Amino acid sequence: MKKQGPWKVAVVGCGSFANSQYLPNISKTANAVLSCVCDIKPEVARQAAQKYGVPAYNSVEELVQSGDFDIAIDAATIQAHDHINKTILKAGKHLISQKPPALTVKDITEQIEIAKKNNVKFACVPIHMITPDMLMAKQMVQDGAIGQILSVKCVSTHGGPEYFQYRAQDPSWFYEPGAGALFDMGVHALDKVTGIMGPAKSVYCLAANALKTRTVRSGAFDGKVIKTDYMPDTYFISLDFGNDRIGFVDTGYTQRASKCPPLEIYGDLGTISFKEHGGVWPNPDIYIDAPSIGVRGWMTPSTWTKSTRRPNFTQCCPLADVVDALENDTQPVLSPEHARHVLEIMCAIPLSIEKKAPIPLTTTFDPFF
Repeated sequence: MKKQGPWKVAVVGCGSFANSQYLPNISKTANAVLSCVCDIKPEVARQAAQKYGVPAYNSVEELVQSGDFDIAIDAATIQAHDHINKTILKAGKHLISQKPPALTVKDITEQIEIAKKNNVKFACVPIHMITPDMLMAKQMVQDGAIGQILSVKCVSTHGGPEYFQYRAQDPSWFYEPGAGALFDMGVHALDKVTGIMGPAKSVYCLAANALKTRTVRSGAFDGKVIKTDYMPDTYFISLDFGNDRIGFVDTGYTQRASKCPPLEIYGDLGTISFKEHGGVWPNPDIYIDAPSIGVRGWMTPSTWTKSTRRPNFTQCCPLADVVDALENDTQPVLSPEHARHVLEIMCAIPLSIEKKAPIPLTTTFDPFF
């Protein structure tokens, strides 16, 4: 349904990511406007509210009771997502959740059921299935450029949240239960490989806790030592998609730098190789081996298909996904069912590590490719 005016958006959680990616980009991304903000830290909420000239709230309960909004973006800490999401969905509001939307399959299933009961749109980050490079790769695959997909390999890792960027907030929470490298970084790689290959049948994982303490390297907490000896920080994950199709994920907090391609898709006629996006999502490279047309070698993808890049594309793109769904009476591309499958994989990984064996998976979703 088209609105005469813009859709009103509330942002819950006004930390570094929300301030850089969501708050300044809402009106640039879709037919929408920021209408209110919420953070459990009063000073953080007040600063965002003053900067954008909107009301501030200090609890999600207060937000849904008094705030004027159509769509909420949950950008709070991982451990808070389930409570925030259920409160917003029960209030009959449309929702975009940062990753992962819950810590158990049971909780995200309940979120999905609440959304359906209240007839609201529900989208879940990561954004990978609607990025310009992934959409171009999808078109090339559908056109047969690399033939049948055989396998996929993805790397999603860095040196740790205390290491790789300036932070105004204490990064210690990344190492608390319910967070960690798997839920922070692994979710991206698992989202990509399952988005490309479809639902996995089973998962097997090797993991290590390589670094037992870490030191914050920049920002307001420079020099703080964090004890990190109680959860893995390095994961090598194998996925079985059935029909002799497999995937591999390398994720964690122990690689200071890498020149590995972040993602490659291998087909029987070629390869699609992605580049680090750096906020601009450059077109992937493609290797084609097609004797029937006399082509063998690396090519620029623009010779195969045109880009479908949206203007002003940023990490705020899930808002466009939800607004498109609202105005065209469809479902968001970034489906909670896909997020649930990724969450099931992440919940199965500790068991696989413990048992040193593959763990079967049961959830599913509609494939993207």
